[in-house]
Amino acid sequence: MKPTLVVACAALSFGCQSQLASQTEDVKPIAPQENWKRDILATDLEIDLASRRASATISLSASTRTGASFEVGDLEIESVTSASGAVPFRVVDGRLDVALPAKKPAAITVHYVFRERDKLEGAHTPSGTTFIWPNFCGNLFPCKSEPAEGVRFGLEITGVPQGQVAVYPETIDADAPSYMLAWAVGAYTKEDLGATAAGTRASVWYLPGGKTAALAGTKNLVKVFDWYERTYGEYLFGDEVGSVSAQWGSGAFGGMEHHPFWHVSSGSMADEETHAHEAAHGWFGDGIRLRCWEDLTLSEGTVSYLTARALEEVSGASAGDAVWAKYESRLASVIASEDRKAWPEGCNQVDVLKQLWNDVVYMKGAFFYRAVEAQVGRAALDRSIARFYAEHRANAAGMGDMLETIQKETGFDASPLAESWLRQLGAPSTR
Repeated sequence: MKPTLVVACAALSFGCQSQLASQTEDVKPIAPQENWKRDILATDLEIDLASRRASATISLSASTRTGASFEVGDLEIESVTSASGAVPFRVVDGRLDVALPAKKPAAITVHYVFRERDKLEGAHTPSGTTFIWPNFCGNLFPCKSEPAEGVRFGLEITGVPQGQVAVYPETIDADAPSYMLAWAVGAYTKEDLGATAAGTRASVWYLPGGKTAALAGTKNLVKVFDWYERTYGEYLFGDEVGSVSAQWGSGAFGGMEHHPFWHVSSGSMADEETHAHEAAHGWFGDGIRLRCWEDLTLSEGTVSYLTARALEEVSGASAGDAVWAKYESRLASVIASEDRKAWPEGCNQVDVLKQLWNDVVYMKGAFFYRAVEAQVGRAALDRSIARFYAEHRANAAGMGDMLETIQKETGFDASPLAESWLRQLGAPSTR
């Protein structure tokens, strides 16, 4: 038996844990190690809004290497514990490394303090909402922001100001991207909208003065969601969904795919297209995660196409024509002002905010699917998309996988269309 040793963690930004252990000849003390390969299986969060103190209980897979690493942004890490007691840790440049043995699953609890922010990069003070897409989850909880990472979540929020309501999912029981989790706190009123044939209940949460816009924008939301379920497959994230008004600031528009309660900018609450678009992310972008950021059009382009289809299905051909006319204007505008490739080569080599994200991934992606539809027919393309969802739901996939599925289902090779619409600057004719 070796003498009792004190094992201290390395130099830290915010704190240091020590561990007292009796060591045998074949057991050595474990130090914090950088290890991004250990998979996060589930994260259960307890958030106190009043004190901004929080805890994240993280379930991890086994690993061939010791340690585990997480993005923690500027979180103030107070301690890391497990069922056995304190866990040595270190924080280096926004990365949390912990000491864990290899070859077996583990569970740790990280106790921390988070900041509120004026920018949409975490807990957004002006709106009372959270916003962590694409890679700001570390400003809210220990995480991995790579889009392929799939996590199940639990969430409990306390310290809600008197007279306000917190809108959030208590559980997410299917693997989801880290950026999907969110909450919204405000003087919300909830309006029940009805249920789909599958029993999914839809609602809208609006802020004072926002009822008229909210009900206008969601008047067909139940029908839209029902069509997604019937056409493409079962929804993964529970039996209650809905749109939540978010005050992101002057000039903000659009929404964010925080399923099952996605956020829509207060300025877009009257826009049916925005609600239908965010709802469709339950299938693509959330229900199927992206393998790489370069595959972003698999989320946004697919969803833009589904949005146009859904609004035509529930409101008639003129509604669909109006969406496509708007899409043509958006496509021409972005090509003229800030053109880029919608599906660049590589995997997580692009800065998604600076080098990829703009209307290109939405519009070129939507028109790619419309071009495929013209070749194979609408019913065949619907079968292809449904098959793709059935084969990849709750997992990560890439745009190349979609091309393979279209060919398997229809016999049509969509690669030349993908090359001209997604891999090139400019665009073919939309007529």
